Amino acid sequence: MIRVLLPLALVMGLSILPAGAESLFNEVTYQPLTRDHRARNVGQLLTVLIYESASSTTSADSDTNKSLDVSINTGYDDTRHDATLGFGNDSRGGGTINRTGRLMASVSVTIEEILANGEMVVKGEQSIEFNNENQFIHVQGRVRPEDVSADNTVLSTRLADAKIRYVGEGLLGRSQEPGLISKFFNWIF
Repeated sequence: MIRVLLPLALVMGLSILPAGAESLFNEVTYQPLTRDHRARNVGQLLTVLIYESASSTTSADSDTNKSLDVSINTGYDDTRHDATLGFGNDSRGGGTINRTGRLMASVSVTIEEILANGEMVVKGEQSIEFNNENQFIHVQGRVRPEDVSADNTVLSTRLADAKIRYVGEGLLGRSQEPGLISKFFNWIF
């Protein structure tokens, strides 16, 4: 009988003590499962999908003709003296420049500021080093909240005041620069 009463007394004694449990619910950090997870606040990240392509064609033709003719005729006592002087210049030139560029990348950016109209000012950069080549992508602009997709991405074509800069440094980047002689002649002409 004592064996039965002892556990019963223990349970009754513990039930008199106040319970000290804390709730798992925290109003500040609570996020429901059905919540929209798109970035909306300063400091949050979103991904800019860069799909940019540009092409341009420029052509120029020039044709220049210049000439100067001077002729002198004199005559005296059936003696005739003729003198002729002529200068000429003929120049033709032309050129065509075709440029095509395409950039595809994705860069995570940080929301720097929320404007009064709800637009988000975003900014971010990415640095990639591969085979002694450094590539930097810098992105900044303004994003409307409705342009951010459910997977927290936005297309670069949806950035207002977009500034996208792609710079490569290394052997390949240096080989695309004009040489010193070309730079000198471009400076002169």
